[in-house]
Amino acid sequence: MTNIKKAQFSIKWDVRTGSPRKLWRALHDFLDDNGFEHKYEEVEPRDSPIEGTAIFSSTLAGQRDHKKRAPFWILRILIGCLLCLTIILIPLGLALIRSSIKTIRTWVRISVEGEVYRARGTDINTAHAAEVLDVVADTRVTLDVQAGEASKDSGYKIKGLTEDKREIQKLGHEFQELKHELDKLLPKVSLPRVESSD
Repeated sequence: MTNIKKAQFSIKWDVRTGSPRKLWRALHDFLDDNGFEHKYEEVEPRDSPIEGTAIFSSTLAGQRDHKKRAPFWILRILIGCLLCLTIILIPLGLALIRSSIKTIRTWVRISVEGEVYRARGTDINTAHAAEVLDVVADTRVTLDVQAGEASKDSGYKIKGLTEDKREIQKLGHEFQELKHELDKLLPKVSLPRVESSD
């Protein structure tokens, strides 16, 4: 589930929902509510080789950034200011000053994959009989979280996993909070378990 020596954590859930899109919208809102920037794309079921079923898989990726002082940040600023005093070395001085603060990115990915099929239910009692058709989706939800210095490339990327113990510990707390929130959210979009009465 977790790796406390590395800035990456992962966990999986198996849930049964009535609609993969309802689950997908709830996960989209979950990222919004927790301050993660991300792009939303609709999950689209596609035909399955098994008749009467469809399969789906999609991923939401997001980021949340914060600024952090780089090691020896005061020294970088002082040397950068000194270099700026000489006209020729101004670009080098500015680059050194900018390097005194770095952006640490928390990167999150929520993946869903599963199968959708029609389910039939019957309710028979002495007064009447009823049959209900509904859609059921058996779904695997995976949460992956990582942290590292933000990449300058476009997209939600990091240069590499951070090795800073404080950042890893902070990520561990963030991961536990996200896990706790998903533990509360997923039952709300899951179908109740129905036990057969024989």
